[in-house]
Amino acid sequence: MQPRFVLALYALMLVFATAQQYLKYAVDNYKIFTLPFFHLLAGRDLYADYPALYSVPYKYSPTFALFMGSVAVMHDSLGLFLWNALNIVVMYTAVRRLFPEQRRSILLLLVLAIDTLTALQNSQSNCLLLGLMLWTYINLENKRQMWAGLCIALAFFIKVYGIGIGLIFLFYPGWWRAALWAVLFGILLALAPLVVASWAEFQTMYLNWYTIVRESATNVQLSLMGVLETWFGWPVSKGLVQGLGLLTLLLPLVHWRSWSDTAYRRLYVAAILIFVVIFNQMAESPTFVIAVAGFGLWFVCYRRATPTLAWVLLALVLVFTSLSPSDLFPRSIRNDFFVPYKIKAVPMILTWAVIMAQLLLYPRWRTRLAQAEAEVTEPPVAADAVTA
Repeated sequence: MQPRFVLALYALMLVFATAQQYLKYAVDNYKIFTLPFFHLLAGRDLYADYPALYSVPYKYSPTFALFMGSVAVMHDSLGLFLWNALNIVVMYTAVRRLFPEQRRSILLLLVLAIDTLTALQNSQSNCLLLGLMLWTYINLENKRQMWAGLCIALAFFIKVYGIGIGLIFLFYPGWWRAALWAVLFGILLALAPLVVASWAEFQTMYLNWYTIVRESATNVQLSLMGVLETWFGWPVSKGLVQGLGLLTLLLPLVHWRSWSDTAYRRLYVAAILIFVVIFNQMAESPTFVIAVAGFGLWFVCYRRATPTLAWVLLALVLVFTSLSPSDLFPRSIRNDFFVPYKIKAVPMILTWAVIMAQLLLYPRWRTRLAQAEAEVTEPPVAADAVTA
């Protein structure tokens, strides 16, 4: 498939999603992102309820509120388009740079298409966050520690769990340089609201941000914890499940000498992308574009290591993760089965278990994964090939 087709598809999704939201005036999420900028300028509490302006309180960082001022001052139609375009461009360019061959990038973009549209239709920041996480990995691969540090700092101030990709820092030469850059950029971004706020207001807004994030973390939505509660009736401790999940994620690092293997690095990045979603008790449907990217990274590279299982998981992901919120299913099925039983999360949980098994037993899988990747690698693109 030609890259131009996929580029056109994503451009069409951008226009369609933006027009759909604006014409229906379904821009509540966009208002939640942009109007706090004006509260910031006026010295008002960013995290108070403003029911006349938007439906739920703002929960993002003060830095994000300042950043969104770049589109908040525009007419909603233009600002919404540029916000969605930023999400698409950062994610799309990152995926195109993931592989030296264009075929795998195109396949991954196709796997992501449905969930990308879902995120765009909700004006969410998840595509931007995914792009920054992937760019962190790409920059580390290319020994650009400063840019990797900037990307992870930006990811953190969009959504805190974006910092999860920082686990891979430790396994690159000069990791401490990337970490120092991340800390430096993090401090600068944290202090940025002081451009328009006093020191007292600055302290209060960060205290309020911490408070609302802590209080909002009490619900259980599309996550492993939600599946355990609704499927088995287990009164699980979210902290305990998340702690065990993090421990499991860290266990494969006993094979740290394998970090020189491309397969090991890509598997670990895929595991992190899924982990930050399925162990996030507040994960919502648009968030799953991040987890599906983790599945897609595994599928496009290593599906031939376990072909039957890979295609079964692809079917489950497409039907129950990507399409389950859509009108392809009757409302009764969605409301009475998919939503209460957290079905959207199940294929991602299964995929994470498979990837973790391959990481934990990596010495046994090394040859098989390398062969699988070699089989899906296309010949070098000719110099006069058409690219997007």
